[in-house]
Amino acid sequence: MTTIVGLTGGIASGKTTIVKLLKKNKLAVQDSDFVVGGIYSKPKTKFTNYLKKINLGQSLKGKKIDKKIIREEIFFNIKKRKLLESYIHTEVKKSRNLFIKKHKQKKTKIIFLDIPLLFENKLEKICDFTILFYAPLATRKERAIRRRGMQKKILEKIIESQLSDKIKKKKADFIVDTSANKSHCFNEVLKIIELIKNK
Repeated sequence: MTTIVGLTGGIASGKTTIVKLLKKNKLAVQDSDFVVGGIYSKPKTKFTNYLKKINLGQSLKGKKIDKKIIREEIFFNIKKRKLLESYIHTEVKKSRNLFIKKHKQKKTKIIFLDIPLLFENKLEKICDFTILFYAPLATRKERAIRRRGMQKKILEKIIESQLSDKIKKKKADFIVDTSANKSHCFNEVLKIIELIKNK
């Protein structure tokens, strides 16, 4: 039987760093951010046509997509954001379902689904266990604002669109505080994996 573990956390919670370490340690992870990155970096005609249809065509620069333009547009226009999210979530879901199917066929013991909006989209129901990566809001804001192209007003909108840490903590099976250094956090994750394996 394959155990499915959902990984989540708010913006700049340290989740991406842990996901990289899980992959490095040859654990099976379906990385939503990686899938989304592929949609934008190698856009198919279907996607570029969809952007035009929902009035985000101004983000198209030749064969490339200017994500900064999209970010600024969608966080101040709920309708456009919902339409874009609908497309992206459908594509990620297809990828996730294929990943789960493949590993169930291979009888992989434990697999991880990296889903930033796990609780927001009620995807905990497809997981056997969930791990929340958490850091105080002030720490996350400090980390996020250092990212290239991140603006304070956009960051505030992103945080607004996500469930509060208080709600996520109630919903999660396990919580990892990522305020500590990288190796400590990863060791905490490894301990949780052992706990899950023994359940």
